[in-house]
Amino acid sequence: MKIFRHFIFFIVICLALIIEATFFSRLKFFGTNPNLILIIVVSMSFFLRSRTSILYAGFAGLLEDLYIGSMIGSNILALVIVIYMVRSYSSRVIRENIITPLIIVLTSSITYYFLMGAILFIAGKGYFLNIAYIQNILYGSIY
Repeated sequence: MKIFRHFIFFIVICLALIIEATFFSRLKFFGTNPNLILIIVVSMSFFLRSRTSILYAGFAGLLEDLYIGSMIGSNILALVIVIYMVRSYSSRVIRENIITPLIIVLTSSITYYFLMGAILFIAGKGYFLNIAYIQNILYGSIY
């Protein structure tokens, strides 16, 4: 049964990556696209154990890195850090509330984009980190 759950997660992440790359690449909201993989991984971390959700985040980041191909490891690192932070604070929140998961997805997406900006800056590819990037972070998180 555990293998089936891992297989379902793999299929969901692959479908999210395909949808994100095809359909949502044309659907822009103030110049940004939604990050379905981040939303799915954060949402699944509510229902899984801490170690399993971090492994799933690493796997989803690996697939996203392989698809993008510019910096292998950047999405893995950012997703694992975000999921670790979500899991460390998830015991303190009420999961039955409808607003709580929305706020957690919003804050985790803001954290993810800031981490990606820091990783790009450290790697020397952060030449476009300016006010427009901050604006894209906010619009992408609201999206």
